[in-house]
Amino acid sequence: MVGAVMALVLGAGGALAEPLADAVRAAVTQNPAQRAANADVQASAFELLALQGEFLPTLSLFGDAGANYVNAPGRLSAANNGQTRLTAEVGIAAEYTIFDGYRRANLVYRGAAQVDGAIFRLLDASETMALNAVEAYIDVMRHRHLRSVMAQNLARHHAIGRQVKDLVAGGRLPAADGFTIDERTLAARLALLDVERALADAEARYEAVIGHAPHGGMAVPHVAGLPNSLQVLTVKAVENSFQVRYANTLVRQTYYEQGIGEADLLPEVKLRAGVTYGTNQGGNSGSETDAFVGLQFRWEFFTGGRQPRRAAYTQRTREAMAERDEVVRDVQELAARAWNGYHTNLSRVQLIDRQLHASREIVEQYKDQFEAGTRSLLDLLSAERSYYNVRFQDVSAEASLAFSRYKLLAAQSRLASHFGIQPAEIPLDPTFQDRAKGNPAAIFRTDLPALE
Repeated sequence: MVGAVMALVLGAGGALAEPLADAVRAAVTQNPAQRAANADVQASAFELLALQGEFLPTLSLFGDAGANYVNAPGRLSAANNGQTRLTAEVGIAAEYTIFDGYRRANLVYRGAAQVDGAIFRLLDASETMALNAVEAYIDVMRHRHLRSVMAQNLARHHAIGRQVKDLVAGGRLPAADGFTIDERTLAARLALLDVERALADAEARYEAVIGHAPHGGMAVPHVAGLPNSLQVLTVKAVENSFQVRYANTLVRQTYYEQGIGEADLLPEVKLRAGVTYGTNQGGNSGSETDAFVGLQFRWEFFTGGRQPRRAAYTQRTREAMAERDEVVRDVQELAARAWNGYHTNLSRVQLIDRQLHASREIVEQYKDQFEAGTRSLLDLLSAERSYYNVRFQDVSAEASLAFSRYKLLAAQSRLASHFGIQPAEIPLDPTFQDRAKGNPAAIFRTDLPALE
């Protein structure tokens, strides 16, 4: 019975039908919020690639020109001393960092962690957007079917009304029964009007999430392969969670921040070389060329405040780890709520199916008894109202059950991939940290596809 009602509530076809997967893909890939998040990933990646400059030599061209007066009788000849001359100098210098206390490596590691974190945020946002799309899709279907139920309810009241008017005209029912059915028919019209307004709201929400208005028939496929226990669901949810993975990147960033901050505890060694050409330099007349090459060494081996700074890094790491543990608990709670909702909706559908069958039988019996004159009009109308109320609940219960299955996928960060789409069509994989380890400079060979 459950499967049959699911087909009735959620299965609707049509030549111009829009599959649920297409609607989700449109939401995940074309929604402005997703495009902005994708641009954030690209920006983070480009910021990481910009660190390549830290590993390359720097070349500087310099020069100056002007008037120069030098009074140095102990160094200059009498002809050159105390003269004002026009001077000029031009040169080129190169500098290459040989060792910097692993500052550059930790800059790359931190940048890689930030890129991975941005990707995980986008993946998590894609899951949320996919779930919103599924919800909007099912909600439109639900309200369409509720409108159909309310239209049938109104048609049923019209049929009873015609029957009552004939009985009143024939003297078999009092005139008050005619007013009663008119009042109930108006109530049915108002109920249909409310559902139509709710349907319009659902369609507006659909267009905001998906990017276009719903069209054609709609159908929600059955979801298979769901976890068979809360324990299995919870383990998979934590293992796959993009939120947990993002929190892990924040923990790693605190380690890299400490490495960057403590780079000054070690010496810095640079290779410098250059050549200059100048005229009338230092008070001497004529031109001269200087060339230089050598190592530059700098080590700030003592400064105050290092111990408190190290303690601060330790506490920041503990803070990030505690926040990561909090995220794990949130994911576990989300999984439990999704599991509880699914099983509650499953039980509700089964109970409402039985209630619907009983209510239908009551309506049929009351209808026969009303025609036989052993039941009043109010009895029949009460049974009809109860029946359509149960049908109304049945539609919503079936929709809730379908949605709860997709929530189980979302709790495991599997919803977007379930529809066979790459979340947000991300052109990058969250593997920058792994690729940077061992050879930080290797990360700069990454090609970033342009956003469409």
